[in-house]
Amino acid sequence: SEEGLLPPYDMRRQHEVLVAVSNAAPAVPLPPILELCTDASVLGDEFFLMGMVPGEAFEYTVPDWLASNPVDGADSVCRQWFDALLAYHNMPAADLPGGGRTVQEEAQHWLDVARGADAMPALISVLEDLATRPPHTSGAPTPVHGDAKHGNCLWHEGKLTALLDWEMAQVSEPLLDLGYILMFHDQGEASLANAGFELPGWWRPERMVAEWEKGTGRTAVDVDRYAVLGQAKVAAIISVGAFLFGTGRIQDPRFEAWGSLIPSYVGLLERRAMAAG
Repeated sequence: SEEGLLPPYDMRRQHEVLVAVSNAAPAVPLPPILELCTDASVLGDEFFLMGMVPGEAFEYTVPDWLASNPVDGADSVCRQWFDALLAYHNMPAADLPGGGRTVQEEAQHWLDVARGADAMPALISVLEDLATRPPHTSGAPTPVHGDAKHGNCLWHEGKLTALLDWEMAQVSEPLLDLGYILMFHDQGEASLANAGFELPGWWRPERMVAEWEKGTGRTAVDVDRYAVLGQAKVAAIISVGAFLFGTGRIQDPRFEAWGSLIPSYVGLLERRAMAAG
């Protein structure tokens, strides 16, 4: 079989995470979490079942229901999205299955990924700096989603029905999630998966930071550097995709397109890293 962007996910742990969030943070919308199957002979690996919920995700094209209501509709999307994230960040860390990286370890992890993908020197340099001088933390570790972008939300009739893709959930610094979200703003020619951010009612970075600080009681210290780390993480992942395609180890045409995006995306990252200090 073809290689993937990242190592295979731990389905048993992801099931444990989802069950824990369902029980400890019911304000986070999730599909019903059903059976875990640990018998690899059934499908070739462990897996779990979730109930179906109505909804659609978007990240490359604004759906009609939102495009027709770009002020109040966009504000509502951001409110529901951040309410779910805040409910998760405020969940007791002890209720989530153990395991997590420090901010320094997170930067080092993506540095290792980037090096393994023969990534651009500018990306390596940014990640080396983040691993050497990690951003300050906002307090004790909390649950962290790891991929809490709006594209991992399902929407039905303007309502958030599920927050998905929990494979990178861990106990760590919640600013990792906030910074990751913030980096989708103002990408210019390096635009990637940020449909909706241009709408007049979409929350600007200052509003997102203010709502997060109000909802957590924390200060978003070094948040610009967390945004740089979030973008560097994405740059490392798309570098892996381009590397696998370029070496003939995977045939997915999306990864070929990523290769052409990398120079402008890393250029934006480099400028943001310099501005963040």
